Amino acid sequence: MTLEITGIDEVRWQLRRVNQLLDSNKPMENICKDVEERILKRTDAGRDYKNMSFAPYSTKYAKKKGVGTGSVNLRLTGTMLGAIETKVFNPNHGQVLITSRAMAGTSAKSDMIAQIHTTGTGKQPKREFMNITKTALQESVNKHYDDEIMRILGRR
Repeated sequence: MTLEITGIDEVRWQLRRVNQLLDSNKPMENICKDVEERILKRTDAGRDYKNMSFAPYSTKYAKKKGVGTGSVNLRLTGTMLGAIETKVFNPNHGQVLITSRAMAGTSAKSDMIAQIHTTGTGKQPKREFMNITKTALQESVNKHYDDEIMRILGRR
């Protein structure tokens, strides 16, 4: 009796493509970009990473900024949010951070101001904008790894 197994070449091709995906930095680059976009979108909407409204600006600061006290988007000059960058170290490790840039008209740096907002240091209310929930992160991982693997395998 002779047995013939067919389809092995297709399986090998699919496994090579899955391995290429897992060895590539591209999915992690896309995840980091997703996280950055979420941060910017939420912050512009005046919400923290848990989707809670930011504490309002003080009356004095809102007047300086030319907005109402409830119009919190953490953008006075745009330097702090403009300093968000993504870094990918390998296929399993990426980072979204605020780099150190000089803030216009002050000796403060963008990363220092971001830390003050995030922790609520001193008189500054806590506004945790540089974070992501586990659920939101998992959605991005699913999108850029799991869904792509399923596409390669012809299951999507």
